[in-house]
Amino acid sequence: MNESNVRQWVRAYLARTTNVEPAQIRFDRTLADFGLDSVDAVLMAGEMEDATGMQVDPASFIQYDTFEEMVAALEQRAE
Repeated sequence: MNESNVRQWVRAYLARTTNVEPAQIRFDRTLADFGLDSVDAVLMAGEMEDATGMQVDPASFIQYDTFEEMVAALEQRAE
């Protein structure tokens, strides 16, 4: 299965930030499930913008119920 750039970036970021193996990152989780909070959402959004060139509202990480929903919305915007 070929992952999108957005999904790859989110997986790598979460793995690096939480010290979890990338293969263990599940997208049916929330920011809080990874032990992250709103400050982390702001940092993550900023790094994602720098890496992908996409404008990312930090509220996106809280607005959606899971990372799967957030990534799907960002992938749709990137098309």
